[in-house]
Order: sequence, then C-alpha cells, then structure tokens
Amino acid sequence: MTFKNTATLSQKALKSGIICIGISLVYAMISFSLIFWPAELPFSPVQDNADISNQSKPLALNSQHTTILARDGKSLYLQKIGPDSQRVIVLLHGIASTHKILLTAARKLHEATGAQVLLPDLRGHGFSQGDKFDVAYIGQYEDDLEDILLHLKSKANASSEGTYRHIIIGGHSMGGGIAMRYALKDNKPEVDGYLLFAPNFGEGPTQRDASVEVPVDSPIYFNTTRMIGLLMLNTIGINHFDSLPIMYFNFPPQMMAYSYASIMSAQPIRPQTTDKALLNIHQPLIAIIGQEDEVFLASAYPSYISENSVLGSAELIENANHTSILSHPQAIERASTWVKENF
Repeated sequence: MTFKNTATLSQKALKSGIICIGISLVYAMISFSLIFWPAELPFSPVQDNADISNQSKPLALNSQHTTILARDGKSLYLQKIGPDSQRVIVLLHGIASTHKILLTAARKLHEATGAQVLLPDLRGHGFSQGDKFDVAYIGQYEDDLEDILLHLKSKANASSEGTYRHIIIGGHSMGGGIAMRYALKDNKPEVDGYLLFAPNFGEGPTQRDASVEVPVDSPIYFNTTRMIGLLMLNTIGINHFDSLPIMYFNFPPQMMAYSYASIMSAQPIRPQTTDKALLNIHQPLIAIIGQEDEVFLASAYPSYISENSVLGSAELIENANHTSILSHPQAIERASTWVKENF
C-alpha cells in the first residue's frame, strides 16, 4: 500500500513537473516571439555624417565645465551655470535631448536666485560616456545622480565657506522621473528639495491614454510588441535582452533608439510607483507644468501631488506646452520664488 502511494505521488509530481516545464516553454516562446517579431519603422531614419559621438569631451574643461566618475568608471559631464554657491540646483534633461535644452532656464534661475545650477548629460547622452541611449541595468540613471550628489557632498564637507549647503535636484520630463526614482532609493544622500518641470510620473493619473492614435507622420515610434515581450521575461527574472531598443526618436542629426532598460529607468515603475516616491519625500517639492502639455495630463498633477505629498505643490502655467515650459517667464518666476522662499 505504501509502495503504491509512493508511486502514485511520484507520477503526480512527474506529471506536474512536465506541465510546469511545458508552460514555461510556451511562456518563453511567446516572449521571444514578441521581442523579435519583425517591426518596420514608420519613417526613414534620419542620417547625418557628422560625428556626434558621446565619447568625446568638450574642447576645454574649465570653470564652466567639469566631469565626475560614476561608480562604473564612466565619465559624466556637467555644465556649471554660476559660481559655487550655498544653493545648488542639479537639473536633469529629458529624453531625446542633452543639458543644452536646459541652458536658458538654468541661466534665468541663477540670475533670479543666485544659485549655482548644474546641468549633467545623462550617461549615453551629449558629452557623457556610456552606450548611447542605454544603461547597463534598470536604475543606473539614479545611481549616476547619487554619484553626482556624493561628489557635491564631499566638496561641501571640504569647504569652509558653506558651499552647497542647500542641494536641490530635479529635472524636465524624463529627468523629473529619474528624480522620483532617486526619492525611492534606500540609504541615499538626502537633498533639500525637488524642482520638477513637466515630470514623467509614469503609470498613474498624469499618464495620457496610450490608446490615442499616433499621427502617421510622427517622428516618434514605440515598439509595444517588443515592450510586452521584454516585460514578460523580466517578470521571470530574465533581463539579458534589456538593451534592445523599444522607443525611437527620428530627430536630426540622427535617429535615437532608446533601450528597454533606459525607458524603464525614466520613471518609477511597479511596485514602486510615483505615489510611493512622493510619500517618501519629506522636503519641499514643486512640479511646474504647462496647461497645454501634449505628453502628460497637466490637469491631474495638482490633486495627485496634494494627495500623496507632505510639502509638495503643483503649478499649471497657461500657454505653455511640454518643451516651452522651460523658457516660459511665469514658469521661471514661479520656480525662482519657490527656491527663495524655501532655501
């Protein structure tokens, strides 16, 4: 009797094992099929013979330009706006751009507040090293931000003049999303405030409906099929294909293809979503968004932030969209007032 029971149990275990292996194989086959399903770009990629390699450094590093080494040895470029100051603002640029898109805003912020503004190029962008539009793992952008802040903290500790007493971080769009991911990190160097322009909050009420049809002539293409396949593999702990591109920006001088790892690093993702990031921030925070923002749902920011943030607020600016918010006089005035009131 015991022998029969044991045999029956063994058969059931074997059968269950075969079923599990079969399900896993089917799951993997579906994932790989989605990842490598042929997809044709809806545009002819822009080509330019100009060398825009992000491995080269500025012609001359001086008081306005500097680099720091990230923990993996890659060089990260920063442009300084204004001399060393008790207030420093580290602003991260958005997707498909470099620090240059923030130059006008940075100069105006410096003039209005006296703060030094530091403008990094994200790794793989502009003058910073790294594989173009890719990261080695999801979350590397906020690790780079932490390395920049550790550099500032060490510089502040070595100064007898109170340099960098107040450190504010933030950014535009993807840069704001990275700042939110930084807020979720454990054992990180704390900062004094968060200054965000049209931040990418990822999944949540500020995200526009993905079902809206994209214009045929759009220079932006998102490979949803590959994204789903990579999500499936990541769910079971396989991330070897995360450097495959899923989002394309066909902007001169050259098409930019962003990897899955890079896109997933651009905003908080489940289970650590932006509401948790906001709850984890106990410093002053402001998000400034154009009412005509065509990327995110501007009207959703005020209530979302007020419901999840202790010291956070949102400001909607009339006659401003996703990009023009960076140069809009009212946006700069509001940001400058916030800096002077809080730091």
